[in-house]
Amino acid sequence: MSELILSAMLPRRQGPVVELSAEERATLTTILDLLIPADGDFPPPSSLHLIDEFLCYLRAEAFRYPSLSLSLPRLRAVLRDLNLAADGNFCNASSELQQTILWQLEQRDPAFFQALWTLANHSYYARLAMRARATAPASLSASPSAPAPAAEH
Repeated sequence: MSELILSAMLPRRQGPVVELSAEERATLTTILDLLIPADGDFPPPSSLHLIDEFLCYLRAEAFRYPSLSLSLPRLRAVLRDLNLAADGNFCNASSELQQTILWQLEQRDPAFFQALWTLANHSYYARLAMRARATAPASLSASPSAPAPAAEH
């Protein structure tokens, strides 16, 4: 199992909060929406405020493995490069250009892209699970040690 997945599975450590500029946050939010497109059953990552979940895993202490390709400095460099490739603003580029730029990133740096995609998916489904638990009726959120209802015959 990759170090990224292992570190994402560990309890989140308290450490310095990762801060991104407004432009970096907007670019990352756009990327997350492109990586995990909404459909009739699942909302877009931006509607879940996924960037906050994603950034929790980029805290300095959570990424103590030097071999990880997804670190805060590396993420910032990639976000800057994506904006440059889109004539200065990735968010305002056409959907086709955004997809092309992401495909080029995947071809140029597959390890980074895989780490980004893995963490995006982990964050998305973690956030969906938290949302589902928060909106579940009390009877469905009962403790797992509660006895199951008797089967009717």
